[in-house]
Amino acid sequence: MSPSRLLAVVLLVALWGPGALAAAPPSKRPRVDREAMREAMDDAAASDEGAFSSSASYSQYLRSRLLHHAGDHRGAVDALRLALATDDGHPLLLTRLAEEYARLGDLDKAEQELRRAVERSSAYYPAHVLLGRVLLESGRFTRARLHLRRAIALKPREPEAYLVLAQLYMESGASGEAVKVVESLARALPGEASGYRRLGLALAERGDTHRAERLLTEAASRDPGDVEVLGTLAKLYEETGRPGRAEETLARALEREPDSQEVLMAAGRSALKAGSVVRARAYFDRLLSLSGEPETAVRVAFSYLAEREPSAAVEVLESARAASGDEPRLAYYAGLVHERLRRFAEAAEAFEGVPESSDVFADARVRRARCLSLAGQHPRALALLRSALQEAPSDLEVRAQYARALERSGASARAESVLKEGLARGSSAALYDALAGTLQRQNRGAEALALLREAVTRAPKDQALLYVQGAAFERQGDLVGAQARMRAVLEVEPDHAAALNFLGYLLAQTGRDLDEAERLVLRALELRPDNGAFLDSLGWVYFRRGDYPRAVEALERASSLAPDEPVILEHLGDAYQRAARSADAAGAWRRALEVLSLDPESAEPPGQREALERKLKALSMGAAGR
Repeated sequence: MSPSRLLAVVLLVALWGPGALAAAPPSKRPRVDREAMREAMDDAAASDEGAFSSSASYSQYLRSRLLHHAGDHRGAVDALRLALATDDGHPLLLTRLAEEYARLGDLDKAEQELRRAVERSSAYYPAHVLLGRVLLESGRFTRARLHLRRAIALKPREPEAYLVLAQLYMESGASGEAVKVVESLARALPGEASGYRRLGLALAERGDTHRAERLLTEAASRDPGDVEVLGTLAKLYEETGRPGRAEETLARALEREPDSQEVLMAAGRSALKAGSVVRARAYFDRLLSLSGEPETAVRVAFSYLAEREPSAAVEVLESARAASGDEPRLAYYAGLVHERLRRFAEAAEAFEGVPESSDVFADARVRRARCLSLAGQHPRALALLRSALQEAPSDLEVRAQYARALERSGASARAESVLKEGLARGSSAALYDALAGTLQRQNRGAEALALLREAVTRAPKDQALLYVQGAAFERQGDLVGAQARMRAVLEVEPDHAAALNFLGYLLAQTGRDLDEAERLVLRALELRPDNGAFLDSLGWVYFRRGDYPRAVEALERASSLAPDEPVILEHLGDAYQRAARSADAAGAWRRALEVLSLDPESAEPPGQREALERKLKALSMGAAGR
């Protein structure tokens, strides 16, 4: 029998038992993973340590690779132990055994086997690389670095050790050293993109924009078809205010993957930011033709909304609704878009299309009732909310919305009673807030403060109640009392993002302690980075400091996140005016007035509309006088 035939028989016996050849008919023979077999044999052939000492050792090694690829790492350990029994100290077997231990989470045993491997063969590259990885995982950076440097010296044209060493420097906070390692790999392997790619993506994820852009640009030049690199580069361009370049980069990605839905979505958004609705529509239309998922239409619609293209947003959702029939999610999202646009009657009609069987029905019903109430259709709104409250009497949101709808209909006393009935069931900061607001709108602010003072006396560490009390002080014009309450919230919960922001904004309003105000708001933004209200506060801090360019930058970002908030639009207009951008100031103030005409309740403070009209009049008179 030839050696190769003998090896095949040994392998089959090892895998399926002594009687397998006789017992199993050919049609039921277990399937052999030929790719895994080929990889295992290639590994052995490529080993720096020569052949195995016996066919039994080799067959157990091949069996371990099959088990490895099947995910049975414990079985692979057992097979490798059998292989080592007749081939003790073989570096390849020891390294593979260490790998299996590492996959099982036993780094101590993995390190032990790898140290045996490098002691047996100090020039065995794979053992040094894996030992570097294991030590890195264990947090022993210095020792890991020694083995990875040794591996690079052994095989300077193999990229793996460079990449692990770059990862080590990244994890130890030495990004500059990581870049040097990647550049060393590039010198050793001209044209190699993997180092630039991996480190660039890691730096982009960590927010190191400058270094990430440089590395990813180099990676893209070496591998122009890497869609992930191009997509990440485009995101960096967009984040740094270069939407045109972002779109150009995404167009290159689409040349390689014309049907990539994520790239089409990103390209459409970049085109909108670059000011081209026509190009954006082309990207989005292609995307919508590829995907019938309701969420895709919603994402496109909200992309249009973010760039103040409400008509296009509505068109996308209504087209999707017409194409999908009775898809409840589209009706719900169409309602959300109309609601955001303050088109309350249209929003109520859309929410009505959500059936009771849908998981969003409860929320859609409350939203529909609120929109009907704001549209002046009080009987229909109240009927819906009464029904919802009967089904869920402990639902605080339903109770608060019902009380507000009663108040809008002119039944303020009944609204009060509904909220007090809820509080009789149990203390709730949300209901106290609603009741305080109701009293404030009836010019009973002192009564609201007394009510909250009594509640806080009973629960002096309730951060939600303290926050509500602080907001009530602010509505009454008592900024000192409001600041004290917000500081009390932060004593209980130092990372209360809303209180950090509120206190920072109050300090900015007074014009004092602007450094503390900035610190507080920046901490709030660390906790909730995409909050438009927090960015508005930051912009207002800069405005009060007289740093109008930074104020404009922050307020423009706030407006992009919350494009229809009157207070943000007013602040943005104020910053534009001080930055000598009168036309932009007038545009922002007019947009705020448009929103207030649709939704007077969004005024903050209540006299905001009149204040905006005065600002526009003064601006026009100033322009006429020039």
